[in-house]
Amino acid sequence: MKTKSDSSRQEVSRKIDKYWVPIIAKTIELLDCFGSAAESLTLEEVVKRTGIPHTTAYRILHTLVLRDYLTQTGRQYRLNRLRRRLRFGFANLSKHICIALEIQRSLEKATAAAGIDLVVWDNDRNADTAIRNAEEMADSKVDLAIEFQLFEHVAPVISDILSRSEIPLISLVNPHHGTVYFGVNNYRAGFSAGVALAEYAARHWNSQVDTLLLLESPRAGRTIQSRLVGALQGVQERLGPLPDKCILHLDGGGDKATSQAAAASAFKSRSKKKVLVVGINDESAIGAVEAAKQAGNSTEIAIVGHGGSMEIMDIVANPDSPCIGTVFFHAERYGTDLLSFALPIVRGRSAPVVHYVPHEFMGKDALMRERREALARSS
Repeated sequence: MKTKSDSSRQEVSRKIDKYWVPIIAKTIELLDCFGSAAESLTLEEVVKRTGIPHTTAYRILHTLVLRDYLTQTGRQYRLNRLRRRLRFGFANLSKHICIALEIQRSLEKATAAAGIDLVVWDNDRNADTAIRNAEEMADSKVDLAIEFQLFEHVAPVISDILSRSEIPLISLVNPHHGTVYFGVNNYRAGFSAGVALAEYAARHWNSQVDTLLLLESPRAGRTIQSRLVGALQGVQERLGPLPDKCILHLDGGGDKATSQAAAASAFKSRSKKKVLVVGINDESAIGAVEAAKQAGNSTEIAIVGHGGSMEIMDIVANPDSPCIGTVFFHAERYGTDLLSFALPIVRGRSAPVVHYVPHEFMGKDALMRERREALARSS
């Protein structure tokens, strides 16, 4: 512990040290007065803690902000996290879901290129696991958290955990209360799926549709469900209103097995019919494809998913598959685009509440043509 006499001897030594630079010493003392990277101080609080004269302290603070050693929001100053190696936490949806892995690979590549450490947790499509992972992110004091989980009822719990630890949070795909959102416009993505199905029915079935099957996932919450609201609107905008008895809402759970069972039951009860199917994600669409194989040729089926994983792209490219396309989310671009969105947040600057990533419908004809052209270029 430094005593008063120690301080006095140091002060005398500094006065006779010709290499001592007082303004640099004051600058270091000012930086040291911040207790942590999360602490914000006003000019008056800095003056009180350091004893540096008001005008000198202001000039040092102003210079440090200009050189990005500090960030300023109104009258509050805080240390800039970017002056050290950053650590981001990413709680991913599941290591068993293709598009989640594609997003993770994109993010890993982007953070590695930017010199940022990325720590990954697996939510395993489990609400309790997602909460535990958020607690671990908070305990590890990451500089920024990225959350990909679909359970609406735990979203505010996760947001609160990270907010209390003063860790900024970006939510992917499913917006979380009090966070910024990065992902597709779910309603518009669904609308694209609906329009594509309606155009297929117009070309191949003379606009006749007996059933519109919506494979939902209610536990994912209203934002994700809005894809199916958009899909229904897209179909009816092109084909006109469908009778209520033609619209079938089924809980596919957002996974292959549950969606396959739900779709198989629907196809069996509505045989010799023309059926349009919208999956809330690619997993549910793939489940419907498996169910369609069992339905036989008596039922005409057209299926669209959401996400654009490599797995469903291979299925769409099969000319014999009833899956006519998917709404492509460009998972390969998430990493670079997400960093551009995240870094200003870490710097303490204001950011848009929502950043929508581009989406587009990728249909069978376009995908098969694209693959043929790629093959021709490589040969």
